[in-house]
Amino acid sequence: MRPWPVRQRGAVTLIGALFITITLALMVAVLQRMAASDMLDTAVQNDAVAAFFIAETGIEHASYLYANGSSCADLSLINYTDVGRGRFDITESTPVADDCQIRVRGEITAFGVQRTIEATLRNDGNLLANANPDFNEPATFPCSAPGCSPTGWNLPAGGWDDNGGANGVGDRSAYVRKPNNGSGTATTAGSFGLTPFTVTVPTVLTLNFDYKVVTSGNSSQEAQLSFSLSDGVNTYSASPNPFKSGYTGNYANDKVTFNIAGNAAVTFTELGFTLFAKSGQSKQIWLDNLDLRGSGGGVGVRLLQWREVVSN
Repeated sequence: MRPWPVRQRGAVTLIGALFITITLALMVAVLQRMAASDMLDTAVQNDAVAAFFIAETGIEHASYLYANGSSCADLSLINYTDVGRGRFDITESTPVADDCQIRVRGEITAFGVQRTIEATLRNDGNLLANANPDFNEPATFPCSAPGCSPTGWNLPAGGWDDNGGANGVGDRSAYVRKPNNGSGTATTAGSFGLTPFTVTVPTVLTLNFDYKVVTSGNSSQEAQLSFSLSDGVNTYSASPNPFKSGYTGNYANDKVTFNIAGNAAVTFTELGFTLFAKSGQSKQIWLDNLDLRGSGGGVGVRLLQWREVVSN
């Protein structure tokens, strides 16, 4: 008898197992790729958020510099500034009327993620903030010429009083004294080379100041105070010119205005003042705490508006 042929069993099962194994391997690979893509997308999204906050930090930095004497045009000269894992760059800064329009780019360099913000700043703070406006620098008392004079000021010897400021002892002021009765006069003229700042005209700048006049005369015009701004070519006088005052005894606060005409930008580089003691009785004049503000009249630098710049 011939033996029955032996049937081949398990081939179909083996093929099915191989198919399932390959399918599972492909599914694992796809899932891994999807997970990696999601992680990368999440990282890029997180970096985009971080870049946006870094750009906002750049706006705050520009505001600080603008409030402390930097001109609007000079803000864009600042190089890249590192912040955490990224950096910001002030790419543009343009005076527009009484405001400063800036563009700041925040960047995370790892993935090259960038966010850009445009903002408009208005400096309503003291435009003389860097000009030693209270005469108290250096903090050296007594400060006596020729070895010492109020920092940055061009003043004659005797043109300041170490203890003559509005806050009394230890508070310095500009000063002039006419010691004797008679026809003579006395003058103290001072000037300060400013960190240039730019305004778009026409505009009005207001200078507030503290002053004191002590005299034995009764005239309402015993003392005369004059103020000026210069752009290096033209000199702009404050109004009234001069400011006139009689005896005050104690410190008083007042203001003058600069009415700047024209239709272009003016960059101021120097502030000047004159204290003039008229003839007649002996008299003394003190000047302190100069505060020059733009047409906004507020305090510090304000962020008027901002928007994100989205490129196609």
